[in-house]
Amino acid sequence: MSTIERIRNRRIAKRDARAIERAMTSAPTQSMRDEIAIFSQHRVF
Repeated sequence: MSTIERIRNRRIAKRDARAIERAMTSAPTQSMRDEIAIFSQHRVF
């Protein structure tokens, strides 16, 4: 894997983590936060 690919993958992973964090904080119910948590645990970063 090239350096450029590693940097790109790290940026994508950080962007996804920020999106998941925003979804967690804006979820109106605990059950939705639970679903987001399950989804994020199954993501491959």
